[in-house]
Parts: sequence; C-alpha cells; structure tokens
Amino acid sequence: MTKLIRILIVDDQTLVREGFRKLLELEADFAIVGTTGDGEAAVALVEQLYQQGTPPDVILMDIRMPHMDGIAATQAIVAHRPDAHIIILTTFDDVELIHAGLRAGALGYSLKDITAEQLAMTIRTAANGQVLLQSTIASKAFSTFTSVPQASTASPSPNTRTPLSPDYINVAVQVEQLTDREREVLTLIAQGASNREVAERLYVTEGTVKNHMTNILSKLGVRDRTQAVLKAKELGFV
Repeated sequence: MTKLIRILIVDDQTLVREGFRKLLELEADFAIVGTTGDGEAAVALVEQLYQQGTPPDVILMDIRMPHMDGIAATQAIVAHRPDAHIIILTTFDDVELIHAGLRAGALGYSLKDITAEQLAMTIRTAANGQVLLQSTIASKAFSTFTSVPQASTASPSPNTRTPLSPDYINVAVQVEQLTDREREVLTLIAQGASNREVAERLYVTEGTVKNHMTNILSKLGVRDRTQAVLKAKELGFV
C-alpha cells in the first residue's frame, strides 16, 4: 500500500487554498491534513497536528500573509519542529525573499506558476527530505553570491571592520574541512544536479553520493543541501 503524504496548505487567499486542495487531492498518494490563511494559525496548526500524531509531511507556505508572514512562520515552525519539510510557494521571485526563505529553514522555494506535475514532484521530493528548486529560482538564489575578500594580515585601522564575522569564520573553517570529493559533490549540487546526475558525473553510486552529502551537512552544521550550498556559495568556495 502506498504511503500517503500528508500536506498542509498555508495561503491567505481562499481560492488559492481551495484550488491547491482540489488539485492535490487528485494524486492518489496525497492527503490534505489542513489549510489555513495566516502564519500564526499555521504555526499553531502544525503543533496541533504533531500532538495528534498526524504531522504534515510537507507544508506549502505562502509568503505575504496577515499576522505573520510565511518566512517568519517557517522559522518558527522549524525552530520547534526541525524535521518539518516546508516549501515556500509564492508569486514573488525577489532574490532577497528567496534567500530569507531558505535561510529560515524551507526545503524549497517555488513559484505558483509551476505545473501540477512539477508541484507534485516537488512535494514528493520534499517529503523525502530532499530539495528540488525550480531552475529559475536556483539560478537567482546562487548567482548573487560572490567570493568573500580575504582578511588582511595587517593591523586594522580604528575605522576598519573585520572582513568576516566570527560566524563566517567558523563556517569557513567548516568548509575547509571538506574533502576534494565532497567539494566536487557540493559544486555539482550547486549547479542543480540531482544525486543520480552527480553519481553519473563522478562514476560512483547514488549511495556514495548520499554518504558524501551526509558528511557535508555534518561538517557545515546545516540541515539540508540547500543551506549547504548557500553557505559554500556565500564564502566563495563553489
């Protein structure tokens, strides 16, 4: 028997919520466990579903909503339920919102103009804890990062800021701990390759790629591949 993927829909527009509900209910392996129209209600509903023993496998989260926006709601949910799989589904492709959503803990970020097939594939991928970004979103998310200038060895003047904050320095050290092979994997992932494509490019098995990703996430101290790529990109390592 196929395992049902429980889905929570969060969007402030009733027609959009109901439209997604009717669309997703056509999939035999999807079950809608709730809908709500604002971020605060979403946070409360997620907790209620967890307590009932029926936590959502995937949460579709809009950004612009009353009371609490989708990014704040995502951050609040992930802070309490780090295993939550959230996809931000919105009409906004502003790069700052993309970065904010992914850093808040979302597994993915998609626009509402994707096809029904693409949405279903995104949900199934997220339910497995993996990331699937639209190519246009991935391009925007990763193209704005530039290499971080190297810190000068000279003593800084009173008005000079330290080039890297302690948090960034810690991340830099973590990235330096990656092996050459792990960097290769991370670079291909940053280019949008799937585990299978990475395996084919490097002539290894998908299981080996997954093991490399587990090591990468552990060394970088992040929860998913999107955040790993964001950190590495931000520091100019890939």
